[in-house]
Amino acid sequence: MSLLDNLADEFNQDTVLFIGSGVSVPAGLPSWWELVSWLQDYTREFGCNVQAAEAFLEEDDLINAASALTNELSRLGKSLADFFNDDERCNIFRKAAPQEIHKLISQLPTSSIISPNYDVLLEKTYEESGRQLQVVHKGDGELLNNIMRNKLKSYIYKYHGCITNPEKIVLDFKQYNAEKHGLSIDMECLKNLIQTKTFVFIGAGLEDPDFNHVRDYLIHVTQSCNIEFWAFMKNCERKITHYKQEFGINLISYSVEGHDHSDLLNKLQELLVKISNADERKTEAVEFAVPTIGVPNRVNGMLRQALIQANEEVIPLDEQILGFVGFFDTVEKEECFRYLNVHKGNDLNEVSNRIDYLVQRKLLKATDHFLLPVKENYSIEAAEQLEDDIMEYLMENENG
Repeated sequence: MSLLDNLADEFNQDTVLFIGSGVSVPAGLPSWWELVSWLQDYTREFGCNVQAAEAFLEEDDLINAASALTNELSRLGKSLADFFNDDERCNIFRKAAPQEIHKLISQLPTSSIISPNYDVLLEKTYEESGRQLQVVHKGDGELLNNIMRNKLKSYIYKYHGCITNPEKIVLDFKQYNAEKHGLSIDMECLKNLIQTKTFVFIGAGLEDPDFNHVRDYLIHVTQSCNIEFWAFMKNCERKITHYKQEFGINLISYSVEGHDHSDLLNKLQELLVKISNADERKTEAVEFAVPTIGVPNRVNGMLRQALIQANEEVIPLDEQILGFVGFFDTVEKEECFRYLNVHKGNDLNEVSNRIDYLVQRKLLKATDHFLLPVKENYSIEAAEQLEDDIMEYLMENENG
């Protein structure tokens, strides 16, 4: 099977799309280099010293170039927000029209999107298609917590800021460094999503600081072999094996000649077809496995089948773990341990071992503090089997 076939099989409604700046370029948005050059022009107009920025630009060190310019502006009481509000060229971030690539992205069967782009192209695209998504801005603690707890699933998370709120735009070294090494709710959310969701990068480069930040984080993640991470990258054929072995990242290469990125459109169109075919195969497999059961009850039997495939036997503790997590959709590990140990009488070490095993077999997802279900029918069935017992447990807790 090709990498696109594998991605199509993994793709589901919880897949997170990371949409980089390359997706905005066809709509006339500036590249990152061009944007920093605009900032340099704006800074020069105030008579500021831009020599350091020019040197950094010559070396393609864009973060430090932006830092040198914002430092000069700050001496005059000016900020990045002033640049985005005052420079007429920045109106393109508000006025640009969506292109074919935005429409292809909106057809992918997920509504979970992260983007460092300042423009509103994706917002316009989804609104035009009748699927208006919740815009989540950098630092919005309530909405970010809802994302981490799976309470918010249809969103565009603008984690570097947005032209609609330029005061929170991230561009220079200090801001990037604070994001990378800080303890903000934004970084906690990003780490949570990387560990628990299938992640797909579109429109970023191998040297993109956002991509590299995620790549470097994967090195330190426990059980990174269980993380599903994909990235469409131009002309990267010779690096595919290295990135898979070193970082666990699946690179999908597309061809670029000059400024022609049409092969990326071809790859996305091909992915859409393969996802459709994969969904049909999954439906046919369920119908074949349970041919006599009516449509509303087709989930029955999937739990037993999944556990036998993983263990060659059905272990009751596994059913309890999957049922408890599936019931709540996202649950704190501590709460799950309390239910399984205090209420059900299981040994804590055995619970911990079975959770680790289920995560390893990709029947369950886990972060440092939370457990999440895999969105398959067996999770629904497990939750339904345990529903009455969980309600009894909750009532006992409520009554003290």
